[in-house]
Amino acid sequence: MPLVRLIGAAGEHLGEKPAAEAIALARAAGLDLVEIVANSTPPVCKILDFGKYKYNQKKKDRKTRSHADRTDLKEMRLRTKIETHDFEVKMTRIRRFLTKGHRVKLSVIFRGREITHVEIGHRLLDRARAALAKEGKVIQEPILDGKFLGLMIDPIR
Repeated sequence: MPLVRLIGAAGEHLGEKPAAEAIALARAAGLDLVEIVANSTPPVCKILDFGKYKYNQKKKDRKTRSHADRTDLKEMRLRTKIETHDFEVKMTRIRRFLTKGHRVKLSVIFRGREITHVEIGHRLLDRARAALAKEGKVIQEPILDGKFLGLMIDPIR
């Protein structure tokens, strides 16, 4: 007959008991016998209310999920021929995103023959990096992906 290490409803250790006796003790208490650690020798079982256990587990999972740090990704698209004032307006918006804790992806879009001058996009992203140095740190260097040159910035916490 297999032995189990038994833990009572109040958390007290009841020692090693045969499985049939552990089930009988659980039924006598009006509770369930739940296997807590299956891969130990002998397995550890606990007498508890399984419905209440599942409910508390679900509550705990929900709480940890709600406390998880959620960072949304915001994207700001720039063109290579952007004027100074438009650039400053976009940098102000990006600063607002970063202060709220959002991650920002800066994308420079190349249209038509502009793709032959990728260095203009790199200069634009360097200008943006310098403007946002106090609010965010670069987590991904500029990468050319098709007609987009992208840069990722994370807020400084």
